[in-house]
Amino acid sequence: MSDLSKQAGMLSLADFTRFFIKTLIGIALARLLDPADLGSYRQLFLIYSTLSGILMLGFPQSMLYFLPKASSPMEVKRLVIRTLNVISLLALLCGLIILISRGLIAKSFNNPDLDKLLIIYSIYPIFIFVTQLYNSVMLGLKEPLKSARFTIFSILCDLILVLGVAFLTRDIRLIVGAVVISAFIQWLWAFLRLRQFKEGFDRNIFAGFKTQLNYTIPLGLSLLIGVLSVQLDKIMVSGFFTPEQFAIFSLGAMELPLIGILTNSVNAILLPNMSATDKNQMAAIFSASIRKNAIFIFPLAAVFFIFATEFMVFIYGSFYAEAATYFRIYLLILPLRVATYGIVFQALGKTRLVMIDSIVMLVLNAVLNFILIRRYGMAGAAFATLAVSWLIVVIYLLQMRVQLKLKLMKMFPLWQLFKNLLAALLPCFIVLPLMSPIEHNLIRMLLGGSLYMLMYFITAYIFKVILPYDLSLALDFAGGLLRKIKP
Repeated sequence: MSDLSKQAGMLSLADFTRFFIKTLIGIALARLLDPADLGSYRQLFLIYSTLSGILMLGFPQSMLYFLPKASSPMEVKRLVIRTLNVISLLALLCGLIILISRGLIAKSFNNPDLDKLLIIYSIYPIFIFVTQLYNSVMLGLKEPLKSARFTIFSILCDLILVLGVAFLTRDIRLIVGAVVISAFIQWLWAFLRLRQFKEGFDRNIFAGFKTQLNYTIPLGLSLLIGVLSVQLDKIMVSGFFTPEQFAIFSLGAMELPLIGILTNSVNAILLPNMSATDKNQMAAIFSASIRKNAIFIFPLAAVFFIFATEFMVFIYGSFYAEAATYFRIYLLILPLRVATYGIVFQALGKTRLVMIDSIVMLVLNAVLNFILIRRYGMAGAAFATLAVSWLIVVIYLLQMRVQLKLKLMKMFPLWQLFKNLLAALLPCFIVLPLMSPIEHNLIRMLLGGSLYMLMYFITAYIFKVILPYDLSLALDFAGGLLRKIKP
């Protein structure tokens, strides 16, 4: 587990860097653009994430399952080149859909400005699809360092081009153009490296393609439905409200990207290893990952919940203070993120179950969103997502126990999770009264957040939530990182 933890840590570090720089870009755009332009910018990425979820069909994710099982270097080449060709065709299709349907999208989102912006933006998926495949290939080959390097390169491209153009022009059209140019540069890196797999290729490209499709299509449909479920609240808010209101909602309607980065990095490392092991060992790996995830997730959820308003005002400005309301609602989903339940089904090849669950989630989410938005406004969309997220986890757990015949007590360290939750909650009762007299938002957030994390660390160590093993692993990882940085 030590090697897996180090790999996940390296990948997490790269993604944390990506998150930090993307946050800087988001802060700058929120302060440089007016709310309507910011809403338009965020709607562009909402459109892309929805369409890419529909069209990619899980092909990049299938690399995490099939590459570790490849029986020969030739089979690896066949998988990579075949998937690269398919992804490139799907990218062209995505761009054409955006271009052709731009008028309908602009009308549905109550945003006429989107029509012209989508002409420029339609080029974006043609490049960015391949970059997502590159990361999955590297992870499937168990080379997370290459994926981490590419992640940092990609976000530096965005930082230099997008932020540079934003500061110089404050023109939304030129900013979108910079996004496309950045995607092109990233595509060059990914495409040239993936093309290397063509050397010595035997041209038998369709060997095993049916098996890949049998795995990928149910997984892709489940991912598609999952994406729609996640984005549904934003899509419906775009349809009911103005771009300015959408900008406020979209800034708050997130589950704390730090957590998504952690769990995605851990899962990207775990899936190739879980796919090749028995159920008992899989349960041990899964349980250990849950315990480690909770050490980060529980305290971060608590401290951001306490200082949600201060955080939003500091990051985006006082105009977006209302976003804290939606941010707090989404933070209540975080306790579920100690585990990614679908990874168990993927590791066992049961992607059809994931697909069925995702369909149930999408239908419930659509019905609840429609009802609650009409009754409670934008907050209703957040509450609908919260309710469905908790319900779908219950369904997953029942299926893991009944259909997969897994022993949940072996997979979930319940006593450790309870102690961790207690360690995360206790500091809140001390920090809140101490910080409430401080009027300055930034000072209250920084002092309160630092005090909270110190108290959590002490409490967690006393409760044996943080073990000496965890400290040794963290120090070992930090030392290895410093050795890599030094010339």
